[in-house]
Amino acid sequence: MIQRHRHTLKDDEFIVVMGKVMPDRFSGGLQLNVTQVWDLAQARCRFGKFLRVAVSGKAPEVRRLLAEYPPQVEHTEHGELLRGLPVRLLLERRGPEGGAMAQLHLGDQAQFFPSDAALASWVAQADEGRAMVVYE
Repeated sequence: MIQRHRHTLKDDEFIVVMGKVMPDRFSGGLQLNVTQVWDLAQARCRFGKFLRVAVSGKAPEVRRLLAEYPPQVEHTEHGELLRGLPVRLLLERRGPEGGAMAQLHLGDQAQFFPSDAALASWVAQADEGRAMVVYE
């Protein structure tokens, strides 16, 4: 298992693991049998549903951001899989008499790999920095 995930296990890097905790008969404590390991960006892809980006006035440079941070291709025993998150724009208009809100799903083609740098770029272009991965 460790050899298979050697590229993910780095010093001072956050990881997410899935496994099963069982009693350890030899030590009397517990043992963890790890079945899956993800770095933070991979965990966002695995467990996140989409990126919600608030838009009010000026729209973010969607094409540029998608081109700079494309989904990653993962080679598995089942073939190639694209790892990325879709993007939804949250359109808001506020006025003295109320407001309106709509969420625009950009489609399955509009996916990006949610690295820290990619998320920082989306946050920088979002209205009031409101861009977040949604986990439903």
